[in-house]
Amino acid sequence: MRVTNTMLVNDLNRNLNNNMRQMENSQRQLSTGKKLNLPSDNPGGLVNSLRLRTNINEGERYISNLGESINFMETTDSALNNTTQIMHRARELTVKAKTGTNDTGALRALADEIEELNDELKMLANTTYGTKHVFAGTNVTEAPYKEGEDPDNPHQWNGNDRSIEVEISAGITMPMNLNDKDMSHFFMGVEETEDTDGKEGVFDLLDGLVESIREGDSDAMDKALGDLDVKIDDLLSARSTIGARVNRLELQKNRLEDTQISYNELLSQTEDADMAKVIMELKMQENVYRASLSAGARIIQPSLVDFLR
Repeated sequence: MRVTNTMLVNDLNRNLNNNMRQMENSQRQLSTGKKLNLPSDNPGGLVNSLRLRTNINEGERYISNLGESINFMETTDSALNNTTQIMHRARELTVKAKTGTNDTGALRALADEIEELNDELKMLANTTYGTKHVFAGTNVTEAPYKEGEDPDNPHQWNGNDRSIEVEISAGITMPMNLNDKDMSHFFMGVEETEDTDGKEGVFDLLDGLVESIREGDSDAMDKALGDLDVKIDDLLSARSTIGARVNRLELQKNRLEDTQISYNELLSQTEDADMAKVIMELKMQENVYRASLSAGARIIQPSLVDFLR
Protein backbone atom coordinates (compact mmCIF):
# COMPACT_ATOMS: atom_id res chain seq x y z
CA MET A 1 0.00 0.00 0.00
CA ARG A 2 1.32 3.41 -0.96
CA VAL A 3 1.78 5.73 2.05
CA THR A 4 0.84 9.24 1.05
CA ASN A 5 1.84 12.48 2.66
CA THR A 6 -1.77 13.01 3.74
CA MET A 7 -1.79 9.71 5.61
CA LEU A 8 1.40 10.65 7.45
CA VAL A 9 -0.04 14.01 8.44
CA ASN A 10 -3.29 12.42 9.67
CA ASP A 11 -1.40 9.87 11.78
CA LEU A 12 0.75 12.63 13.20
CA ASN A 13 -2.27 14.75 14.14
CA ARG A 14 -4.02 11.78 15.72
CA ASN A 15 -0.97 10.91 17.83
CA LEU A 16 -0.45 14.54 18.85
CA ASN A 17 -4.11 14.80 19.91
CA ASN A 18 -3.81 11.62 21.97
CA ASN A 19 -0.70 12.98 23.68
CA MET A 20 -2.44 16.28 24.40
CA ARG A 21 -5.47 14.49 25.93
CA GLN A 22 -3.16 12.48 28.19
CA MET A 23 -1.35 15.65 29.28
CA GLU A 24 -4.68 17.40 29.88
CA ASN A 25 -5.85 14.51 32.08
CA SER A 26 -2.60 14.55 34.09
CA GLN A 27 -2.75 18.34 34.49
CA ARG A 28 -6.38 18.05 35.68
CA GLN A 29 -5.37 15.46 38.28
CA LEU A 30 -2.54 17.73 39.48
CA SER A 31 -4.84 20.74 39.82
CA THR A 32 -7.68 18.87 41.62
CA GLY A 33 -5.70 16.21 43.45
CA LYS A 34 -8.30 13.71 42.20
CA LYS A 35 -8.01 10.95 39.64
CA LEU A 36 -11.78 10.87 39.15
CA ASN A 37 -12.81 14.17 37.58
CA LEU A 38 -15.04 13.04 34.72
CA PRO A 39 -17.43 10.06 34.47
CA SER A 40 -15.31 8.75 31.62
CA ASP A 41 -12.17 8.64 33.79
CA ASN A 42 -13.28 5.41 35.50
CA PRO A 43 -17.02 4.53 35.41
CA GLY A 44 -16.58 1.64 37.86
CA GLY A 45 -14.55 3.78 40.23
CA LEU A 46 -17.19 6.53 40.05
CA VAL A 47 -19.91 4.07 41.09
CA ASN A 48 -17.78 2.94 44.05
CA SER A 49 -17.08 6.56 44.96
CA LEU A 50 -20.79 7.46 45.00
CA ARG A 51 -21.58 4.38 47.10
CA LEU A 52 -18.84 5.21 49.60
CA ARG A 53 -19.95 8.84 49.86
CA THR A 54 -23.52 7.70 50.53
CA ASN A 55 -22.30 5.38 53.28
CA ILE A 56 -20.14 8.14 54.78
CA ASN A 57 -23.02 10.65 54.78
CA GLU A 58 -25.35 8.12 56.42
CA GLY A 59 -22.68 7.30 59.00
CA GLU A 60 -22.23 10.97 59.86
CA ARG A 61 -25.99 11.31 60.37
CA TYR A 62 -26.11 8.28 62.66
CA ILE A 63 -23.06 9.49 64.62
CA SER A 64 -24.74 12.88 65.06
CA ASN A 65 -27.94 11.17 66.29
CA LEU A 66 -25.93 9.04 68.70
CA GLY A 67 -24.03 12.02 70.10
CA GLU A 68 -27.26 13.96 70.58
CA SER A 69 -28.91 10.99 72.29
CA ILE A 70 -25.95 10.39 74.61
CA ASN A 71 -25.90 14.05 75.67
CA PHE A 72 -29.68 14.02 76.21
CA MET A 73 -29.45 10.88 78.36
CA GLU A 74 -26.48 12.17 80.35
CA THR A 75 -28.49 15.31 81.13
CA THR A 76 -31.37 13.08 82.21
CA ASP A 77 -29.06 10.99 84.40
CA SER A 78 -27.63 14.12 86.03
CA ALA A 79 -31.16 15.29 86.89
CA LEU A 80 -32.00 11.85 88.30
CA ASN A 81 -28.81 11.88 90.36
CA ASN A 82 -29.67 15.29 91.83
CA THR A 83 -33.20 14.06 92.52
CA THR A 84 -31.81 11.00 94.31
CA GLN A 85 -29.62 13.20 96.51
CA ILE A 86 -32.65 15.31 97.41
CA MET A 87 -34.60 12.19 98.34
CA HIS A 88 -31.77 10.94 100.54
CA ARG A 89 -31.58 14.33 102.24
CA ALA A 90 -35.34 14.31 102.82
CA ARG A 91 -34.99 10.87 104.38
CA GLU A 92 -32.17 12.05 106.67
CA LEU A 93 -34.27 14.99 107.82
CA THR A 94 -37.26 12.72 108.46
CA VAL A 95 -35.16 10.34 110.57
CA LYS A 96 -33.86 13.33 112.49
CA ALA A 97 -37.39 14.62 113.04
CA LYS A 98 -38.44 11.23 114.47
CA THR A 99 -35.89 11.22 117.27
CA GLY A 100 -38.37 12.80 119.70
CA THR A 101 -35.80 15.26 121.00
CA ASN A 102 -36.81 18.16 118.74
CA ASP A 103 -38.79 21.11 120.01
CA THR A 104 -41.37 22.93 117.92
CA GLY A 105 -38.79 25.33 116.47
CA ALA A 106 -36.47 22.50 115.42
CA LEU A 107 -39.32 20.59 113.78
CA ARG A 108 -40.37 23.72 111.93
CA ALA A 109 -36.80 24.20 110.64
CA LEU A 110 -36.66 20.58 109.44
CA ALA A 111 -40.02 20.96 107.72
CA ASP A 112 -38.93 24.21 106.06
CA GLU A 113 -35.84 22.51 104.61
CA ILE A 114 -37.93 19.68 103.18
CA GLU A 115 -40.22 22.31 101.66
CA GLU A 116 -37.17 23.85 99.98
CA LEU A 117 -36.17 20.40 98.73
CA ASN A 118 -39.60 19.99 97.18
CA ASP A 119 -39.16 23.28 95.33
CA GLU A 120 -35.84 22.01 93.98
CA LEU A 121 -37.57 18.85 92.77
CA LYS A 122 -40.07 20.96 90.84
CA MET A 123 -37.20 22.66 89.02
CA LEU A 124 -35.54 19.30 88.31
CA ALA A 125 -38.81 18.00 86.86
CA ASN A 126 -38.46 20.72 84.21
CA THR A 127 -34.81 19.94 83.39
CA THR A 128 -33.90 20.77 79.80
CA TYR A 129 -31.27 19.66 77.34
CA GLY A 130 -30.92 22.67 75.10
CA THR A 131 -34.55 23.60 74.52
CA LYS A 132 -35.92 20.09 75.12
CA HIS A 133 -37.54 19.08 78.42
CA VAL A 134 -36.11 15.66 79.22
CA PHE A 135 -39.06 14.38 81.30
CA ALA A 136 -41.87 15.58 78.99
CA GLY A 137 -42.14 12.62 76.63
CA THR A 138 -42.42 13.94 73.07
CA ASN A 139 -43.93 17.23 74.26
CA VAL A 140 -40.40 18.58 74.69
CA THR A 141 -41.18 22.25 74.04
CA GLU A 142 -43.46 22.61 77.07
CA ALA A 143 -42.41 22.35 80.71
CA PRO A 144 -44.01 19.16 82.07
CA TYR A 145 -44.53 20.46 85.61
CA LYS A 146 -46.71 23.45 86.45
CA GLU A 147 -48.05 24.64 89.77
CA GLY A 148 -51.83 24.63 89.76
CA GLU A 149 -53.96 27.52 90.99
CA ASP A 150 -56.45 25.18 92.68
CA PRO A 151 -55.35 24.44 96.28
CA ASP A 152 -56.94 21.00 95.94
CA ASN A 153 -54.84 20.33 92.82
CA PRO A 154 -51.56 22.19 93.37
CA HIS A 155 -49.46 20.10 90.98
CA GLN A 156 -50.08 19.66 87.24
CA TRP A 157 -48.25 17.52 84.67
CA ASN A 158 -48.23 18.33 80.95
CA GLY A 159 -45.92 15.62 79.61
CA ASN A 160 -47.01 12.55 77.65
CA ASP A 161 -45.91 8.91 77.77
CA ARG A 162 -44.55 8.66 74.20
CA SER A 163 -40.92 7.89 73.41
CA ILE A 164 -38.54 10.03 71.35
CA GLU A 165 -37.22 7.46 68.89
CA VAL A 166 -33.84 8.14 67.29
CA GLU A 167 -32.34 6.20 64.37
CA ILE A 168 -28.91 4.85 65.34
CA SER A 169 -28.35 2.59 62.32
CA ALA A 170 -30.18 1.56 59.17
CA GLY A 171 -33.66 0.52 60.30
CA ILE A 172 -32.69 0.49 64.00
CA THR A 173 -34.19 3.01 66.43
CA MET A 174 -33.85 3.50 70.17
CA PRO A 175 -35.79 5.63 72.69
CA MET A 176 -33.82 8.68 73.74
CA ASN A 177 -35.96 9.52 76.76
CA LEU A 178 -37.32 7.65 79.75
CA ASN A 179 -40.90 6.47 79.54
CA ASP A 180 -42.75 9.54 80.74
CA LYS A 181 -45.37 7.33 82.34
CA ASP A 182 -42.73 6.16 84.81
CA MET A 183 -41.56 9.71 85.49
CA SER A 184 -45.06 11.17 85.77
CA HIS A 185 -45.90 8.37 88.21
CA PHE A 186 -42.77 9.27 90.19
CA PHE A 187 -43.52 12.97 90.33
CA MET A 188 -47.34 12.96 90.26
CA GLY A 189 -48.39 9.50 91.42
CA VAL A 190 -51.14 7.18 90.16
CA GLU A 191 -54.82 7.37 90.95
CA GLU A 192 -56.31 4.25 92.47
CA THR A 193 -58.63 2.26 90.19
CA GLU A 194 -60.28 -1.14 90.29
CA ASP A 195 -57.25 -2.62 88.53
CA THR A 196 -54.46 -0.41 89.86
CA ASP A 197 -53.31 0.47 93.34
CA GLY A 198 -52.93 4.15 94.02
CA LYS A 199 -49.45 5.63 94.26
CA GLU A 200 -48.57 8.99 95.76
CA GLY A 201 -46.38 11.35 93.75
CA VAL A 202 -43.20 12.75 95.24
CA PHE A 203 -44.56 16.31 95.39
CA ASP A 204 -47.59 15.26 97.42
CA LEU A 205 -45.39 12.93 99.49
CA LEU A 206 -43.10 15.78 100.55
CA ASP A 207 -46.05 18.15 101.06
CA GLY A 208 -47.55 15.62 103.47
CA LEU A 209 -44.19 15.01 105.12
CA VAL A 210 -43.79 18.73 105.81
CA GLU A 211 -47.14 18.77 107.62
CA SER A 212 -46.34 15.56 109.51
CA ILE A 213 -43.04 16.97 110.80
CA ARG A 214 -44.60 20.27 111.82
CA GLU A 215 -47.26 18.38 113.73
CA GLY A 216 -44.77 15.88 115.16
CA ASP A 217 -46.81 12.95 113.77
CA SER A 218 -44.39 10.04 114.22
CA ASP A 219 -46.65 7.42 112.59
CA ALA A 220 -47.04 9.54 109.46
CA MET A 221 -43.27 10.04 109.35
CA ASP A 222 -42.76 6.26 109.56
CA LYS A 223 -45.02 5.76 106.55
CA ALA A 224 -43.25 8.56 104.68
CA LEU A 225 -39.89 6.87 105.24
CA GLY A 226 -41.16 3.73 103.54
CA ASP A 227 -42.56 5.77 100.66
CA LEU A 228 -39.26 7.65 100.31
CA ASP A 229 -37.41 4.33 100.04
CA VAL A 230 -39.75 3.23 97.24
CA LYS A 231 -39.13 6.49 95.39
CA ILE A 232 -35.37 6.10 95.78
CA ASP A 233 -35.60 2.57 94.34
CA ASP A 234 -37.61 3.95 91.39
CA LEU A 235 -34.84 6.48 90.73
CA LEU A 236 -32.14 3.81 90.89
CA SER A 237 -34.09 1.71 88.38
CA ALA A 238 -34.45 4.69 86.03
CA ARG A 239 -30.73 5.47 86.28
CA SER A 240 -29.92 1.84 85.54
CA THR A 241 -32.04 2.02 82.37
CA ILE A 242 -30.30 5.21 81.27
CA GLY A 243 -26.85 3.78 82.01
CA ALA A 244 -27.49 0.65 79.94
CA ARG A 245 -28.70 2.73 76.99
CA VAL A 246 -25.75 5.12 77.15
CA ASN A 247 -23.33 2.17 77.15
CA ARG A 248 -25.01 0.68 74.09
CA LEU A 249 -25.04 4.02 72.26
CA GLU A 250 -21.37 4.68 73.01
CA LEU A 251 -20.41 1.23 71.68
CA GLN A 252 -22.44 1.86 68.52
CA LYS A 253 -20.90 5.33 68.12
CA ASN A 254 -17.35 3.95 68.46
CA ARG A 255 -18.10 1.22 65.92
CA LEU A 256 -19.50 3.71 63.42
CA GLU A 257 -16.53 6.05 63.87
CA ASP A 258 -14.16 3.15 63.10
CA THR A 259 -16.25 2.30 60.04
CA GLN A 260 -16.11 5.93 58.90
CA ILE A 261 -12.30 5.81 59.01
CA SER A 262 -12.31 2.70 56.80
CA TYR A 263 -14.79 4.25 54.34
CA ASN A 264 -12.73 7.45 54.08
CA GLU A 265 -9.57 5.44 53.42
CA LEU A 266 -11.34 3.50 50.66
CA LEU A 267 -12.71 6.75 49.22
CA SER A 268 -9.22 8.23 49.17
CA GLN A 269 -7.88 5.16 47.38
CA THR A 270 -10.71 5.42 44.85
CA GLU A 271 -10.65 9.18 44.20
CA ASP A 272 -7.31 10.68 45.20
CA ALA A 273 -4.49 10.92 42.69
CA ASP A 274 -0.99 9.65 43.45
CA MET A 275 0.67 13.03 42.98
CA ALA A 276 4.23 11.70 42.62
CA LYS A 277 3.07 9.22 40.00
CA VAL A 278 1.04 11.85 38.13
CA ILE A 279 4.00 14.27 38.03
CA MET A 280 6.24 11.54 36.64
CA GLU A 281 3.65 10.56 34.02
CA LEU A 282 3.15 14.20 33.00
CA LYS A 283 6.90 14.63 32.47
CA MET A 284 6.95 11.50 30.31
CA GLN A 285 3.92 12.69 28.33
CA GLU A 286 5.54 16.08 27.73
CA ASN A 287 8.69 14.35 26.47
CA VAL A 288 6.63 12.14 24.18
CA TYR A 289 4.73 15.16 22.89
CA ARG A 290 7.94 17.06 22.13
CA ALA A 291 9.38 13.97 20.44
CA SER A 292 6.22 13.66 18.34
CA LEU A 293 6.51 17.28 17.25
CA SER A 294 10.15 16.76 16.34
CA ALA A 295 9.33 13.61 14.39
CA GLY A 296 6.49 15.38 12.65
CA ALA A 297 8.79 18.14 11.50
CA ARG A 298 10.96 15.52 9.80
CA ILE A 299 8.03 13.61 8.33
CA ILE A 300 6.35 16.63 6.78
CA GLN A 301 8.98 17.69 4.22
CA PRO A 302 8.70 20.90 2.18
CA SER A 303 6.62 20.40 -0.96
CA LEU A 304 7.14 21.89 -4.46
CA VAL A 305 4.51 24.47 -3.65
CA ASP A 306 6.55 25.58 -0.62
CA PHE A 307 9.59 26.10 -2.86
CA LEU A 308 7.52 28.01 -5.44
CA ARG A 309 6.37 30.39 -2.71
